[in-house]
Amino acid sequence: MLYSVRPKTPWKAAAAVVATAAVTLLAACGGGSDDSSDADEIVIGFATSESGNMAPFDVEPTQAAMLRIDQINEEGGVDGKTIRTVTRDVRSSPETVGTAATELIGEGVDLLVTPCDFDLSAPGASVAQSAEVPAISICAGDPKMADLTTLGDFIFSANAGSDVEGGSGAAWAIDQGWQSAYILQDESIEYTKSAGAYFQATFEELGGEVVGSDAFPGGDSVNIASQAARLRGMSPQPDFVYVASWNPGGATAIRQLREAGIEIPILGPAALDGQALLDIVGNASDIYYTGFACYSYCTGADSSELDDFVSAYDEEYGAEPSSAYAVLGYSMVSAIADALAGIDDLDGPTVRDALAEGEAVSTPVGEVTYFSETCHKIIDFPMSVINVSDGAMSFVTQQRLETLPDLGDGNACAG
Repeated sequence: MLYSVRPKTPWKAAAAVVATAAVTLLAACGGGSDDSSDADEIVIGFATSESGNMAPFDVEPTQAAMLRIDQINEEGGVDGKTIRTVTRDVRSSPETVGTAATELIGEGVDLLVTPCDFDLSAPGASVAQSAEVPAISICAGDPKMADLTTLGDFIFSANAGSDVEGGSGAAWAIDQGWQSAYILQDESIEYTKSAGAYFQATFEELGGEVVGSDAFPGGDSVNIASQAARLRGMSPQPDFVYVASWNPGGATAIRQLREAGIEIPILGPAALDGQALLDIVGNASDIYYTGFACYSYCTGADSSELDDFVSAYDEEYGAEPSSAYAVLGYSMVSAIADALAGIDDLDGPTVRDALAEGEAVSTPVGEVTYFSETCHKIIDFPMSVINVSDGAMSFVTQQRLETLPDLGDGNACAG
């Protein structure tokens, strides 16, 4: 295994400080909702980013979640209970996430929603764990979000995970007859590290060979000239390169690979999805990624359910979603509503246990099983392989990963 998926990271110190302060404050405030069993509403706190570098991943899923909440309330709520939301803009700041979580839990939310990233969510999740209030990241991909031990058993993610994204990409590559891979690893966040690690493990388990690798720091100012030169100098060239990254840095790296004359296929995870990829790579071709859905800016997928979702989103917000991450926020609310139907008491442990029962949920991409007692993320999401060619995106196929390799990293969803 090239990459550790459990390095020492700054979020641990930040989360510990915030959680310690939160315990004191929540104890003073009473924390949670003491009369939740008698409530005629379900209160969900959203601590997500309306600004900063995580906003492109948080805004649309949060808007889609609000759309689904409105639909459920119009249909009579959850067993007659209205869903009420309280929001905070965390501005893509881990410290602000922790503060927002403390405030929201102090106001008595029954459930907390955190940003679309493990590193960013961790301080808020630590506060929720200390207060025994269930918290769901709206779309964090790193599997540590869902392993019940890194952050705790009250923490969930409404995503299949970067482990599934990387593994699905590897399985699809093998299906294409590609036997040799080169990994270009973005080391900026835990999501990209785990995507690269699970891609490599799955690819090798299925008989492929990783013939080389390189890394870059990611972020907004990407320059991979030296990495591209090393890859271009390989002879023979590998069958393809796996770019374990996220936008905008990942899209910039892909553009620079093509500008350097590297013509082999490029494959990557879901965080490459969206209009931003097209805007940055221009007319580059032979690019693929494993996304959550194909709609709006993407052609070739025939799904009336997705069409209905996009139409409703467009009607509500005046524009179609610019990435498939939006469907995760929408589907998350369906999963929450299904889990809480029939629950009389909204205390933290009861809500946690209801979420972990692992029922199939109807979503715009089909039936999806959310969570289990041992794996607090989506269990069986069918990833969509998307092709980027000449300034356009098109649906290729769905790739469902049957099992995840066990990397010995404590991933409760693997093996």
